[in-house]
Amino acid sequence: MFYNFVSGWIKKQSAKISFGIFFVKIGLALKILSFNNDISQCKVPRAKVLWQEAIRRGIEMRELLLFGKPFDCYIASYKQKAISCQLVFSGLPRSEESNNSRLDLMDDKAVFKLWLEKEKIPVSKGGSVWSFNQAKKVFKRIQKPVIVKPRAGSRGRHSTTFVDTEAELRKAFKIAKKLCFWVMVEEQLLGPVYRATLINFELCGVLRGDPPQVMGDGENSIRELIGIKNREKPSGVNDIVIDEGMGRFIERQISNQSLNFKAQTLNPIFNYIPKRGEIVSLSEKIGLNYGGSSREDYEICHSDNKELFVATAKVVSDPIVGFDFIIPDITKSWKEQRCGFIEANSLPFINLHHYPLLGKPRNVAAKVWDMMGVQ
Repeated sequence: MFYNFVSGWIKKQSAKISFGIFFVKIGLALKILSFNNDISQCKVPRAKVLWQEAIRRGIEMRELLLFGKPFDCYIASYKQKAISCQLVFSGLPRSEESNNSRLDLMDDKAVFKLWLEKEKIPVSKGGSVWSFNQAKKVFKRIQKPVIVKPRAGSRGRHSTTFVDTEAELRKAFKIAKKLCFWVMVEEQLLGPVYRATLINFELCGVLRGDPPQVMGDGENSIRELIGIKNREKPSGVNDIVIDEGMGRFIERQISNQSLNFKAQTLNPIFNYIPKRGEIVSLSEKIGLNYGGSSREDYEICHSDNKELFVATAKVVSDPIVGFDFIIPDITKSWKEQRCGFIEANSLPFINLHHYPLLGKPRNVAAKVWDMMGVQ
């Protein structure tokens, strides 16, 4: 019902540069809109790297403010072949030819999964449900452990991993339901989560994200190892915060036979002493914000995997996309491993590739301006 002649026409008009400029002029005249000209005042890391690249290219980029508040919209002024041009965009700029219907749907995890399954592209098995009875049916027919997450949303919010029992499923289902009416129940793929970002169907970065982890030394408990890691963490990495959710996450791993926990050591879980060399993941959330790690692996990514990312971007049919992809070893072909796509992001955080904790940074912002034809 949302995709008809009228809505299609409105979307087509709103994508036009002239349409955006028109509304900005009205907003400025009514004093609804104003400008922030200071890049240091911009709070969106994705926009800041785009702004920094704009400055290097002589592009005047400004942040639009709605009643004095930022809302992730910007205007860029530049010259192209001696002609003065202006570009208004939200988040990241896209060309007028972008497929808006695909753009709106790619963030829907269930729709994205159907697109890829149709093209025989690897995804985790499972499906979208709205009732607990449906969730149980999916749970019974797929491999364990299972991940339960909202069909909408990102950054691991309201997601539960290492679900092995029906009791855990019920709890996880209720958590996901708080964020979205529809819930995804899927086989949990094991391995690092990679963010593959493509601009104009060119692979620009392959960032590995790891959750906060500690390695056992045979002497210190999980709680003590977390304290040591927080004291020794690199600049830019947030502290690992111990809470009830972390305890439940660690406990769920116990039932996974791939880990070497012993049942008698679970009370309390943070007093457990991992053996030397034993790695314990502490959260389902990945990245520096949660005390985890990141590494840019574009240069070591296997050519088959790079080709897969490009092919998937063409299925999605949008010039800007960030894929979350789980694979045990990015240096080996996806054809040799159990792996798969878990979601697509229409507004990827390109700044992650600019500032990885490890690995060579990738200037993805430059690729965005290249795509727009702004040199």
